[in-house]
Amino acid sequence: MELKLRLKVFRYDPANGRQGFDTFEVEYEEGMTFLTAFHRIKENVDPSLTFRHFCRAGICGTCTVFINGFPKLACKEQVLPYILTQEEIIVEPLDKFPIIRDLAVNHEDVIERMKKFHTWIKEYEGEVRIPPQVSKRIEKAADCILCSACQSYCPQVLETEYAGPLFFAKFYRFLEDPRDRDKEYRFKEAVVEGHLYHCLSCDKCNSTCPKEVEPATLIRELMTYIKEHGQAKC
Repeated sequence: MELKLRLKVFRYDPANGRQGFDTFEVEYEEGMTFLTAFHRIKENVDPSLTFRHFCRAGICGTCTVFINGFPKLACKEQVLPYILTQEEIIVEPLDKFPIIRDLAVNHEDVIERMKKFHTWIKEYEGEVRIPPQVSKRIEKAADCILCSACQSYCPQVLETEYAGPLFFAKFYRFLEDPRDRDKEYRFKEAVVEGHLYHCLSCDKCNSTCPKEVEPATLIRELMTYIKEHGQAKC
């Protein structure tokens, strides 16, 4: 029996403002991912279909899209389970991000916030040994690939000043990392600038992360860390 993948793909053309959905059928290939299906459409049906990708290995995070209303890495998500259970699959760009064209969105806001919150090690000098127990605590946060799945699925990021789960995972990493010396600054970034305590504790970001970073869990641990270190009022 020949299996076919039926995709209802969101389209947007900035040149004429057209937006809507186009339906495509793709013959199934063993091991096919959604990214492979996008390429088959672009190569054989509609060369104007626009989407992002780079590594094809679930590392860069650039190919994240909404599949049936849930953010997924297109390069990792297998199509077979969908074909066997659904007649048509809806593919859309990430929510809460400006659309450039079709499935490609503008990540400039994430980049600007990374600069604003200084998401890199500050004031690191010389050799600093990280104890195994500390390394284990920051391991999850360090696994973030900036795919923005959590940001796109978090309802609270509609509050523009709210940093969002992606950045709180980063804050937790830097507070725990002994190489980062400016802890008071990190407290201020998380609580005052990032509005940490506006988190809804809905855990939606935990369910979306493809690398199992568990941002919601890290947010709770971040709150505990701040409370224990007496900086909740900063």
